[in-house]
Amino acid sequence: MSLYDVKKVEISSILKVLPIVFVILGALIGVFTFFFVPTDLAAGLGFGAKLLSCVIFIVLYTVIMVVGAIVVAWLYNFVTAKLNSGVVISLEPKE
Repeated sequence: MSLYDVKKVEISSILKVLPIVFVILGALIGVFTFFFVPTDLAAGLGFGAKLLSCVIFIVLYTVIMVVGAIVVAWLYNFVTAKLNSGVVISLEPKE
């Protein structure tokens, strides 16, 4: 069993992967919110308005979540630098 200390999270790696993940999650949430199980406000909208609302939701959801993840990563990097410690991860070789 090997122990590794994570002292820094690279912001560039967050910007490469998380937007794709949040677009997929936002699309799933948006489709359910506006089409399959519409809220009271979305129920009265036409198809085009629902589609536009879904797209706007996906964009806003992705931007807000990525900014939140960047803030969390920055705070993690800041705190680990101040405490001179990080999260310890235990890795075991695959058999």
